[in-house]
Amino acid sequence: MARFLILIYGDDEKWGVRTAAESASVDAAHRAFQAAGGVVASGELEAPSRAKTIHGAAGERAYVTDGPFAEFKEVLGGYYEIEAADLDEAVARASTLYETNEPHVIIEVRPLVAH
Repeated sequence: MARFLILIYGDDEKWGVRTAAESASVDAAHRAFQAAGGVVASGELEAPSRAKTIHGAAGERAYVTDGPFAEFKEVLGGYYEIEAADLDEAVARASTLYETNEPHVIIEVRPLVAH
């Protein structure tokens, strides 16, 4: 089995206005995804306003800024690390996530380098 990272990007403002019922549905869907098996690790990230970004600089000292330093609206909201036979299986499993019903969401599936 290989390992894959499923990265869930979306509009943080839209996630922030979910009703209690919508949040409960999302949470239930994620519990079901985990219960299906093969999940090695998972996590939901705090809001970008709570983040720090470290910037490297050639020949200089790295520096830190507030929040993610990105020029796009979508932010990383959570992740799964899963085991799957191959990339096709990992994509098929990621395609069952609740967020695939939300037009502002992008889900990235990336193989982890095996060492």
